[in-house]
Amino acid sequence: MKKLVPREWVKSKNETDLKIELINDSTIELKGTENAMALRGRSLAGVVLDEAAFMDSEVWFQVIRPALADKQGWALFISTPDGTASWFYDLWCYVPDDATGEWNRWSFTTIEGGNVPAEEVQAARAQLDTRTFRQEFEASFENLTGLVAVSFSDENISTKAKDISIMPILLGVDFNVDPMSGICAVKDEDKLYVFDEIIMTGGATTWDFAEEVIRRYGVDRRIVACPDPTGGARKTAGVGATDHSILRRSGFNVSSPKAPWKIRDKVTAVNTALYDASGIRRTYIHPRCKELIKSLRTLTYAPNTGLPNKNLGVDHAFDAFGYLCLQQFNLAKPETLGQTGYRIY
Repeated sequence: MKKLVPREWVKSKNETDLKIELINDSTIELKGTENAMALRGRSLAGVVLDEAAFMDSEVWFQVIRPALADKQGWALFISTPDGTASWFYDLWCYVPDDATGEWNRWSFTTIEGGNVPAEEVQAARAQLDTRTFRQEFEASFENLTGLVAVSFSDENISTKAKDISIMPILLGVDFNVDPMSGICAVKDEDKLYVFDEIIMTGGATTWDFAEEVIRRYGVDRRIVACPDPTGGARKTAGVGATDHSILRRSGFNVSSPKAPWKIRDKVTAVNTALYDASGIRRTYIHPRCKELIKSLRTLTYAPNTGLPNKNLGVDHAFDAFGYLCLQQFNLAKPETLGQTGYRIY
């Protein structure tokens, strides 16, 4: 904001409050929407809602819209689409294509925006699944209903997904009491081969799970566990030992961040690993992995939520596979925030 506002217009600034006062006694402020009610009580001449689709609808309807009334202020909604179950989509549909007057709408792809090189967009095709690419780069409202693993097909099922004994086993783990789920895979160059699954019921503990892995693959095999990140603090198998510490005591290397991933990132990572937007299939699953295949074929979104429906009871193998994809096979590039050297004195 400081970079955009000419210095000669600035009367004062407040770095802490993210506010600039102009010489005509107007004020420009940056606000978050985590606590929408804290935004009440202001009279606004204009507002820009950035990434509006990811805000709660109450931010606009209960807070911002009334605040614009007395000055008959303007509003600009900017956002990446977030499916067809959002208030932003409803607002988009409210405005016709040929609208004139009080409401107008525009849609631009990333290429049309002119800020991202074409080669970067092409690179993103190999880092995102088809649905996510259309949403993030082509401004498409993608309906998050139906199957979660939209990239999965019979082409992903193959007997060539075999163990390679000289490679470390990559073990996706979902710490659930019943069932506890593990997905076993090896990665050879850019291909992921899922050759086995471990599904334990009857109240199996993390100790039981680790013993079963060792029974199948021995104590000398290098095993890299890619578990649910929350297992670093959760104790589901005995006082004084977390799920992660149990895996380490069993001789496994544990590869996991401290904070959990967003569900959206896990779904994107799974679909990208199965079949990305550029048409490359990187993951093959052996037919013996029946629970994982069932999960990929049947897990759907809960109605009107955009979240996988856990009430179906088929999400545990998907989650274990998702942690594996995120930790060992995630192609998404992390975003970095730059800093401007521009200063106002």
